Order: sequence, then C-alpha cells, then structure tokens
Amino acid sequence: AGGGACKLIHYQTIPERHFSTDRAHEIIKHIVDERLETVEYSCSCSGISKELSDCIKTAVKKLLYDRYKLVCYVAIGQLKDSVVNCSSRAIWSPTSDTFTDYIYKNRSLFAVCILFAVYKE
Repeated sequence: AGGGACKLIHYQTIPERHFSTDRAHEIIKHIVDERLETVEYSCSCSGISKELSDCIKTAVKKLLYDRYKLVCYVAIGQLKDSVVNCSSRAIWSPTSDTFTDYIYKNRSLFAVCILFAVYKE
C-alpha cells in the first residue's frame, strides 16, 4: 500500500513577533488626520468611514505581521448634539491579541478608529 509521509501540523500559540500597537497607531493617525482634515460632517461620512477602514487595514497589513487577523472599526459622528453608544464582544487572548485606537476631532465631526490585531493559532 502506498504509505506517504505523515505531515505534522504545527500549532503556534504565541506569535514569534508581537504586533506593534505604537507603529499601527502612527499609521492610523496619519491616515485619519490627512483624510478628515477638511471634511465637514454630512451623510457622505458613512462612505468615508468605510474608505478609512479599508485604507487603515491595507496600510497596517504592509507591516507584515504573520498570522494576525486585522479588524478595523471606524465610526464618524457629528459633534453637535451627538450621543454614541458602541459595544463589541469577542473571545480574546491577552497574551497574543491586541488593539490600538485613535480619536480624531475637528470643528464638525469626530471619528473613533479601533484596529484589532487577533493572532491566529
């Protein structure tokens, strides 16, 4: 019978290189500050939040962190008379998963940006 070589599966529960939240924060700040600098709040901000989320995720992926899944959350709201309540739930490993956030504000709007880096075992 044709006995092929057994393939060993290696689970790596701890990343070889931990995710740099400082570097990711710099990237987020640069992208958001540049994009929202002259923006006034309007209904088009929902499209801008999607654009920012994609742009941030693409830029941070270029840092080449193996086995990290990136989830980027961007909310944009009007400063005047605004109330925002947000929540999320996740299974989290404090030894390998991390996040960074950035809050932006100009005359008419605010933006909350959160980037989660979740390690895939």
